[in-house]
Amino acid sequence: MGSPVPVTLGASRARALDVMGGSATSVVFPAGAELVRHEHARTTVAIVMRGGFELIHGSHERLCPPATVLIEPAGERHANRFGAAPTSVLAVSLEPGRPGTALESLTRRLSFSRDPFAVALAGQVRAELEHPDDVSPLAVEAWILELLADLLRARHDAGRPRWLLEARDLVTDRYAEALRVTDIAAAVGVGPERLARAFRREYREPISSYLRRRRVAVAASLLETGDEPIARIASSVGFADQSHLTRAFVRDLRTTPGRYRTERRKRPMD
Repeated sequence: MGSPVPVTLGASRARALDVMGGSATSVVFPAGAELVRHEHARTTVAIVMRGGFELIHGSHERLCPPATVLIEPAGERHANRFGAAPTSVLAVSLEPGRPGTALESLTRRLSFSRDPFAVALAGQVRAELEHPDDVSPLAVEAWILELLADLLRARHDAGRPRWLLEARDLVTDRYAEALRVTDIAAAVGVGPERLARAFRREYREPISSYLRRRRVAVAASLLETGDEPIARIASSVGFADQSHLTRAFVRDLRTTPGRYRTERRKRPMD
């Protein structure tokens, strides 16, 4: 076993802030970089914002494109092979949770998922790290807690009925459509009242809220990576108009689409 190394190993640029017994770090890795096998002292939740890399662990290789959420337990040995473009990652390093707690269960094993909403939340954390003020530590802690709660709820899918997972996947994939609960329920073979109750109970929000968050997450990605007018983005993700997108953005990400785009353009990639 080697000595633990920081999450900034091999980075061309990094901004970090210590929070809630851990740290949040916005990291940019240069194109084509390769990191030999190493480990980190604390569990790391890494959200790939741009670019991507291959993670080598044991005899396995796993591609981690944008929107990948990677959870690496403390001491998990791995190597990284970065792609042809600079890779931007938000890394949250966590102190161990108490045994038996939800946080400890989240950090127990290496895991991968794709979560566009986690990327939208990570974008807010990164904005605070890039342009900090005296309120930034509090803001970053709040965003990280929301991110961890989102990841923990997604982790509980194993015990949920297949029809409920299918309903969530349908909403995730067809977010831009004018979906109705009756249509979703018919597609998965249950009654609309049963679907609505189960969805709210298991995911702690109604289907309409989940659909809106999905639209906001996709819109956030389009705002960051493209130059389409905000009104056109609003329409493409399913909102009636730009004002509806703006209200949803303020509700979920506590900022406007225009400000979100401006903050991302202020931030150099390397």
